[in-house]
Amino acid sequence: MVGLGAILGALTGGLPAYAREVSTGALVVAMTFSLAEVRFRGISARTEVGAFARAFFWNYVVLSGLILALSFLYVQPDIRHGWIVMAAGPSAIAIVPLTTTFRGNTRSALISTALLYVAALGLYPLITLAFAGQSIDLRALAVQMLLQIALPIGASRLLSGRPTFEKHRPVVVNASFFVLVFALVGLNRGVFFQDPALIGALAAGGFLRTWVLGATVFVVSGRLTTGRGPRVADALFGSLKNLALAALIALSLFGAVAALPAIVSLFFEIAWLVPLQRLFGARAPQSPRGR
Repeated sequence: MVGLGAILGALTGGLPAYAREVSTGALVVAMTFSLAEVRFRGISARTEVGAFARAFFWNYVVLSGLILALSFLYVQPDIRHGWIVMAAGPSAIAIVPLTTTFRGNTRSALISTALLYVAALGLYPLITLAFAGQSIDLRALAVQMLLQIALPIGASRLLSGRPTFEKHRPVVVNASFFVLVFALVGLNRGVFFQDPALIGALAAGGFLRTWVLGATVFVVSGRLTTGRGPRVADALFGSLKNLALAALIALSLFGAVAALPAIVSLFFEIAWLVPLQRLFGARAPQSPRGR
C-alpha cells in the first residue's frame, strides 16, 4: 500500500487541495488503530526496566544519534529539519507485530513501545527544539503532539479489545497509510522528478540509518546477549522509527520538502524486513500494522 500510494502520488500529484488536512486525518486514524494493540493497563516499569532501557538505548540514543549526525550533512535547512524531526520521534508501532512474527518477547516489545510513546510526548519537543532552534513554532509543535500522539493514545483505549474493531484493523491501517503516502509524495512530486540528486542523497542516508546500522546492531547484540528475545528487540528498536509520524510533523512544522527524509527512508525500512525475516527465520508479517 505504501508503494502503490507513492507511485500514484508521483504520477497524479496527489491531492491538489487539503493535502495536509487529509494526511493529518489519515495518520490519526492509522495511529489510533495501531496503538490499540498496545496495552497500557498493568504496565510495570520496574519489572520491564531492563527491556525498556535497551529499547530506549538503541532507538533514542544510537538510532536517533546517527540520524542527528546525518542531518548535519545536508545543506538545505528544510531537509536538515526533516532528519531532526525523524530523530526526535519514537519507534515504529510495527515493532510489536514484527516481534511476534520473529518469535521474540512480545510482552516486552509492547511495554517498551508504550513507554517510548509516553516518553515521546516530552522528548519530541525537547530534541526538535534543541537541534532546530529558533525555526520551531512551539505552538504548532504542541498542536501536532496532541493530534498525532496524545489523541491517538486516548482514542485507542476506547477501541482496544473490541472484536469488530480487531477484525477490520489491518484494512483500516493499510488504507490510511495509502492515503498518507499518496498525499505526501504528491506534494513533493516536483522534487522526485526535478532533483534526482537530492533523492539519491536522501536514499544514501536512509540506507545507512536502516540497513547499515540495523546490521551493525544485529551483530553487536549477538555478541553482547544470549537468547533470541533480546536480539530481536535490539535489531528492531535499533532500526525502525515511526516515519509516517515524522513525515507529517515535518510537513506541519517546516513544509512539504521537510517530509522527504522520512518518505524516502520509509522504503528502506520496509525493504529491511526481508533480510530480518531471513536472519530470524520467520515468515513475513501478514499485515504491516503501524507501519
